[in-house]
Amino acid sequence: MCRQSAQELSKIKEQLDKASVGLVAIGSGTPLMAKSFQSDYGFTGKLYCDQSRKIYDELGCQRGLKYVFNGQALSALKKAVKEGYSQGKTQGDNLQLGGVFLISKSRGMLWQHLETFAGDHASNEEIMKAVQEATNNSMIA
Repeated sequence: MCRQSAQELSKIKEQLDKASVGLVAIGSGTPLMAKSFQSDYGFTGKLYCDQSRKIYDELGCQRGLKYVFNGQALSALKKAVKEGYSQGKTQGDNLQLGGVFLISKSRGMLWQHLETFAGDHASNEEIMKAVQEATNNSMIA
């Protein structure tokens, strides 16, 4: 369901740009998969690949069957499909969860949302609230 997350995040890119916050995604697939993902799903940020999944480990992201195949993930999938998102062939590690992170070059981690199940995405409202709090406190740099 990362396609849904990528498309939703792209909707707030202009607001992020105005706040001087970069939109970056890191995938676990190959560079060719990333290029295809970016063009197929309209992700408007920068996209990097980490096939070793080291960054996921460093950020504390969960990985495993119990996070992907459970009732919460199934409910999230049903909701995503109802909203018009489809789950196609997964590229990269289909057991790897991610998250959303607001990171400052000078101050480190300012805010994070670690997914606890597949489809546990932070809402754009939550993300923009975190950005607003960080920028109001002059913490982005």
